Amino acid sequence: MKKRILSLFTAASLIAPAVSFTSANSAENSPKGWLMWHSYSDYSALDSRLFLRSPQGEITEISGNFVHAMNGDFGSSPTDIVFMAIDKAADEWDIYRYNSISGKITNLTEKSGFRNEDPKFSPDGLNIVFKRGYWDNSRNDFTYNLAEMNLSSGEITMITDDTKEQAMPYYSEDGKYIYYSEYVNGISSIWRLDRETSEKSEIFAENGVTAYYPVVKGENMYFSKWHSADNRNDMIMRYNGGKIQPMPFNSDNTNCSDACPLNDTAMIYSSTLNSSYDLFCYDGNESYSLDFASTDKNELGAAFYSTDEILEYAVDLQEFLLGADAPKANYDVDGNGVSNCFDLIYARKLMSGV
Repeated sequence: MKKRILSLFTAASLIAPAVSFTSANSAENSPKGWLMWHSYSDYSALDSRLFLRSPQGEITEISGNFVHAMNGDFGSSPTDIVFMAIDKAADEWDIYRYNSISGKITNLTEKSGFRNEDPKFSPDGLNIVFKRGYWDNSRNDFTYNLAEMNLSSGEITMITDDTKEQAMPYYSEDGKYIYYSEYVNGISSIWRLDRETSEKSEIFAENGVTAYYPVVKGENMYFSKWHSADNRNDMIMRYNGGKIQPMPFNSDNTNCSDACPLNDTAMIYSSTLNSSYDLFCYDGNESYSLDFASTDKNELGAAFYSTDEILEYAVDLQEFLLGADAPKANYDVDGNGVSNCFDLIYARKLMSGV
């Protein structure tokens, strides 16, 4: 595939943050911000590694006393990260929290006796939603439901409780809904749960076709699905509350999955165009391969935090510390449990580095 360089998008705005891209003089094709993804040779090999790329292009691996790390997500700031991995000691899937300033890694579900997977931050960064499973002897199978954790107290509340498998939860932008995949007889569909009423509504289902990985950006929800019951290559769809439409870069002959939307038109996604899964960026017109995440392994599960978002976050943090009415968010940038002037210093350092 022809590799090209992205042009500059909309300039940063503190009122309505957009996503800026590298200029035509850059040697790399990448939107400006913090990008996270995982890479493995094969899922069954248990060799997944989780990587974080800074706006300056520095790539680091998030590692610790765990294996098969994947599916990372950013909180209110790019320094606050959650992901899933297998605890070496307990030999179970757990949810981990990582702060990139302190380097501290915390197992949030240590020795729970459950399978804990697919963590995603709430819009305010104060809670996470995830998939929790246990072995049900009466069914001779795992039972999976959705759970939510208050990150301050560690308290876990079950959101669903039935024998259908619920997975891959994701909050709406306003936090009122949770989108998720629900499996019946091995085939999944996309559902939405109303947080206030607990009412569930089916968003997308197709006979013999699996749909999964719902992700929200603004007013749009994106998900992956098979092309058809006979063609199990993945394609990415966009749902705007009314219509469900395919993204223009989908192909019948390759997989396009793991949507990471940047704005209403642009997104990072994974594709098998070059055989194994690599990361690509669609800028609204064309798709570009991201060289640093195009290897002989499978690069998947991209998450992104833009440099424009850190500008808005720093302004809100300053207002919060001055006692003004500011959007509710997690302003603990360094992860020490309190929000103070040092967090503002760290936020400004993040700003100065972009």
